[in-house]
Amino acid sequence: MSQKKFQKNSIIAEQLDMDKNGIVTDAEFLMKERMILLENQDKKEDQQRYLVWFSAISVTVFIIILMFPWVPVSRLDHLTSLGSSWLIGNMGIIGSFIVGNQISTKRMNK
Repeated sequence: MSQKKFQKNSIIAEQLDMDKNGIVTDAEFLMKERMILLENQDKKEDQQRYLVWFSAISVTVFIIILMFPWVPVSRLDHLTSLGSSWLIGNMGIIGSFIVGNQISTKRMNK
């Protein structure tokens, strides 16, 4: 097991030295690296969830607005042609999130 040398009073060395014995081992370094990767993965998954929630809510609000009687019929033709592409795009985001989660869940279970 190799040891790393750091300058005295190094903040990074103090964070890496988990057992506080003054020596940073490979195992401690790898454990810290793994913890950072897990934190980053968690943040990425949070952002994906926010994106999907925004897509789902915005699609629902758009459909509800189109159903209100105060939207003139002449405007509905323009809004539906624009909205259909937008709705398909948002549903693609939601669908790819669901499929991606299923694939990653199956990989984790193997």
